[in-house]
Formats: sequence, C-alpha cells, structure tokens
Amino acid sequence: MPLGEGVVADEQVPRPLALAQQLAYRTAKVALPSATSALARYVHEQDARLLHLHYVTDARFLLGLQRKAGLPTVVSAYGYDVSSFPHQWHGLGRRYLHPVFGQVDLVLAMSDDMRRDVCALGCPEEKVLVHYHGCDTARFQGMEREHSRSEAPVVLCVGRLDVQKGQDLVLRALRLLERRGREFRVVLVGDGPLRPTLERIVADFGWHDRVTFAGHVRHGSDEFLEHLRRADVFAHPSVTVDGLKEGIPGAIVEAMASGLPVVATWHAGIPAVIDDDRQGLLVPERDLEALAEALEALLDDAALRERLGAAAAERARDELDLVARTVELERIYARFTGASEAPSDPREGTRHLDRLGDVVLNPMEP
Repeated sequence: MPLGEGVVADEQVPRPLALAQQLAYRTAKVALPSATSALARYVHEQDARLLHLHYVTDARFLLGLQRKAGLPTVVSAYGYDVSSFPHQWHGLGRRYLHPVFGQVDLVLAMSDDMRRDVCALGCPEEKVLVHYHGCDTARFQGMEREHSRSEAPVVLCVGRLDVQKGQDLVLRALRLLERRGREFRVVLVGDGPLRPTLERIVADFGWHDRVTFAGHVRHGSDEFLEHLRRADVFAHPSVTVDGLKEGIPGAIVEAMASGLPVVATWHAGIPAVIDDDRQGLLVPERDLEALAEALEALLDDAALRERLGAAAAERARDELDLVARTVELERIYARFTGASEAPSDPREGTRHLDRLGDVVLNPMEP
C-alpha cells in the first residue's frame, strides 16, 4: 500500500475506548482486547502485508495486534527500550519484553552495540539485524562555511538539555580551556530539565556574554539551519545514565551532514557513524580532560576542522542518508512479504508501492 503521513491509533477507535486504552497503557502497559480488535480491523482494511513496530516496549504492548493480524512483524529498537527499560521494576522490564523475541520475525538494531543489547535480552541472534534508519541529510548539505574566520570559534550543542546529552560536560571542559587562554563561544539549542543547572554553571563562570541559550528551535527551520551554518564545532558527549544509552543520535548525523566536525564519546552507536580522527574526535564518557583536549584541538586548528567536517559530510551523504536507507529497509520487508526487490535507484525509494511500512500504532510512547 502507498504510505501517506500515517495514522494515529487513537483515531481508529471510539473516543471513550481511546481514553481507556491510554490509561491502561500508562499504568500497566497492557492493550485492551476491544482496542486491539479495532486496530486489527483497520490493518486488514488497509490490506497490510507487514507490521513495522517501533520501540520494543510498544512491540510488547502490540503483540495482541500482531497475533490477530497474523502478519510478518519487524520491530525497531531505539535505545532506552533495550538499555534502561529492561532494568526497571527490579528486572521485571526484561521479563515484560521477553515474549516479543519469540513472536516477531525480526528486530532491527541501529548498531552492533545495540544488537548486543538485544541479544543479551534473550533475542535469538538470527532474529537481529543491524539497520540504521537514516537521516534526511540533503537538508543539511552544501552549507558555506568559513573555517579560518577571525571571530572566536562557536561550539554548538543541539538536543534536549539533559544529563545524558552531556552539555554540562561541554561547559566544564571549556572552562579548562578558558584557563589556558582559549577563545570560544557556545550555543545551546534545545530545552529540558538540565537547563537550570546549565544556567547556574554559566553564572558561576561569568559566561553570560559567552554562552547563548537558544531554547527550542523548530527542527529543520531556517533558524535551525542557521545555527548549524554559524557553528565551527559540534559537541555531543553522550553518557550512560542508570543503564540508559542512546542509539545513534540524529543530531550528530545532521551535524555531520552539514559539514561540522563532531566531538562525541565512545558511547552506544556513535562509533558506528564516526571513526575517531576521521569524521570527528571521540573521547571516553565523562573524561573532562580528554573532552577538553579534543575541543582544544578543533578550536585551535581550522585545517583540522575542515578535514574532519568534509569527511563527516561525505559519510553522512554516502552511508547515512534516509532515502538510501529506506531502500535497504524495503529489501528487508521483501524478505517477509514476497514483494519484488526495492528499486536500485534510491530516488525511486519513496515512490515504491510494493510494501507496507508504518501504520502508526504507538502514539503514547514518551
């Protein structure tokens, strides 16, 4: 079936049932039989041949739908669902997820690191395939960038202001460089629970004229792209928090596509898209001195910024682009649907109709 913008599960059931199902999801992560039946009818009406569920947690929630639909099912893991969630409720999270692996046909992991996490939860190795979903890199390519300009270099962070993203570590590492006489400015795009902490750090350092809190900026907007264009270095030093790991942060891939050199960590799937000293610089998690040294190397060396940024853009374009990765996803679908192979021309990928992709059935996932 051709795919449009998708549908929301709540819209496929009567409003009272939708409200009851939301409550059941939030309190016990269980699917009501009547809601499951309504969604199964919708799936059959669409002549679907495959279900693609997102997050292993929601795949568990929708196992009843999968049984009623009787369709091949692919599940995408994203990070928290296979890293921190299994440890919740004294390990009951792991037991909650376990039935997924016996019932679905394939689990897609973003990286080898995530594949290992999925297998450690009890999923048979033959059911796990590494597949990164991709990023619309074309929107971020071709930015004119002056690597040797005279102004203080700009370090950009984009993402939810959260301890897992490491913005506080960026500020503390740059404090070490300030003491060494380095000049720089910092722009933080995003909002979140870490903002009060970051504001206190900025106040303590006396950096009100050095750090800009841009707040929430609409993704893909002209303002968003302008922040990428004006930056010199992109910093995203992800850390593991209570077992929670990221997959492959989309903000990193977008920065790469824009031609920015990236400073990040040896964390989860990040090394799958960045080779140290080729598309960026990687440092151990929470190692302030190593982070400071990586930032210093890029702040001091315009040629290094240009070399790493160009290589990052090339990798994003050649290996991480959404259209090409979608063609590969269609080939995965074809293994289970018997459909003809996806087109060899990636430009035809989004018009290929011999498939079923996503009927959006997981709107309540945080």
